[in-house]
This record gives sequence, structure tokens and C-alpha cells, in this order.
Amino acid sequence: MKCQYFFIVAFSFHTLIGYSQNSASKLQDLNWLLGTWRMEKKGGILIESWQQVNDSTFEENSFLLKASGEKKLLEKVQIVSRGDKLFYIPTVADQNGQQPVKFEITSFSGNEFIAENPAHDFPKRIIYKATTRDSLHARIDGGPSMPEKKSDFYYVRQNK
Repeated sequence: MKCQYFFIVAFSFHTLIGYSQNSASKLQDLNWLLGTWRMEKKGGILIESWQQVNDSTFEENSFLLKASGEKKLLEKVQIVSRGDKLFYIPTVADQNGQQPVKFEITSFSGNEFIAENPAHDFPKRIIYKATTRDSLHARIDGGPSMPEKKSDFYYVRQNK
């Protein structure tokens, strides 16, 4: 009986460790996103800065650096690993009552991911793609139900 109990505990522990490593490794597949990205636009420079908080969370701060030197916070984002899923969770200034909105990352490869929330008004889909090591294309869109509604963001990696 003790042998069976030991086997069950050992198997469960092994399964949990493997499960944890699989979900954490999915997040590590997005390491290309880490760093500071900038995009020049009419109102100033749009900056996204991504850091790894721990083995299950990436965090981003996005702000507009105006020509006057004023820095305006636009959003904060977390990419979190929960179980075997990844979630992209933005909190946007002046939207949704400052509450986070959860998008599930439904697809990802070595240089791209797609996060979706069909129940959200807009955007319904968020796409990030590293076009080169130092170039990033982000898109928010209305998903299949509103393909004409979209915004594109083209960033370059900011050197330290």
C-alpha cells in the first residue's frame, strides 16, 4: 500500500512539474518581445517597454513622449502564463473604467502571437509579430466580424 501511495505521489509531482515547465516555456517563446520599442508618430514618440517579471509574467508600459517632453501613460499590459494557457491583459488609460481586459493568446510561433477576445467591443484581436530582430509590427483589429476596423503600429527596437 505504501508503495502504491509513493508511486501516486511521485507521478503527480512529476506531472505537475512537467505541466508547469510547459506553460512557462510557452512564455519564454515570447522572449523576442522583451526590450524597449519605439515608433515615431505625429504627436510624438510612442514607446512600449517590455520586461520579464518572473517565470510566468511579462509586463509592459506604453506611453507617448510628446515633443514638449511630457510623458503620457497609455496602457499597461501583462502577458501571463496560467495553467497551459497564455493571456494578454491590457489596462488602458481612460478605457473600460481602468479595468484590465483579458485576451487569450490563441496562436503563437517563434516570432508572432495572436490574442483574442471575441466578446470585447474593440479590439477583438491583438497581433504582435517580430518582422526582424529589431522591428516589430503590432495590430489591433475587429477580428473576423469587423475586418475593416484595424490599426497598425510599426516599432523599432530602441538601443540602450
